[in-house]
Amino acid sequence: MKIKSLFLTLLLLLGVSAVYAQINYSWTTVAMDASWGDIKDFTATKIISKYEPMVAPLMEIIGYSEDEYDKGIPEGPLSNFAVDVIRAVAEKETGSKVDVAMTNFGGIRTSLPKGAVRVYDIFSIFPFDNYLVTFDISGADLDKFLRNMASRGRVEALSNVKVVFDGYKLESLTVGGEAIDPEKNYKFATINFLMDGGDRLSVGDFAKNITNLEHIFIRDAIVDYVREMTARGEIISLKNDGRVIIKNREDSRR
Repeated sequence: MKIKSLFLTLLLLLGVSAVYAQINYSWTTVAMDASWGDIKDFTATKIISKYEPMVAPLMEIIGYSEDEYDKGIPEGPLSNFAVDVIRAVAEKETGSKVDVAMTNFGGIRTSLPKGAVRVYDIFSIFPFDNYLVTFDISGADLDKFLRNMASRGRVEALSNVKVVFDGYKLESLTVGGEAIDPEKNYKFATINFLMDGGDRLSVGDFAKNITNLEHIFIRDAIVDYVREMTARGEIISLKNDGRVIIKNREDSRR
């Protein structure tokens, strides 16, 4: 027992000694001035130089933004811009007028910065491999789809429409400034994620004459669109326009 007690005492003393052992530190002073840029870490520099050519295209400045813009529910300047670009690019690619476009707020992951806009910024906003899709939908089915969306308490970014929801009901709908015609076929543009039932939307159930634009990702479409704006001497200046209104609902911002 004495040996056991001695052993336990020794362990206790060693533990206490370890706790109170002095820890030694060493450091060097690094001046945070112009000389900071001259300090090189060979290993880090080697890694950076390897990947720098791959990253460089993402750093290209493609345009300028008047302000910082974000998505918003039921509408926001960035989400309005994104869905309007989808409609414009789909029209250009198919050579046909596109009456309505839709994208999801969940696919817009961050805001557009004020000032210089780089390819990287657009890729950060739209990081998913979602490509454009067009299809035909009857006025009656378009009305039904939006009513279904309203009844589930959902709303997504829409283009070229004016929609008023009263609570969970569709109160009014115009397309291109005109009342919807149940007998008319409308050209609709969206992304494959929503066509496939993403975000619990069933727009694909009403689709006819589907055209998959698999070579046009939403982020690439917007990068090219911003480049074209810059070539015309335009800067990105966005705003809300009252295209989607939700009344009498406390959770109108989801």
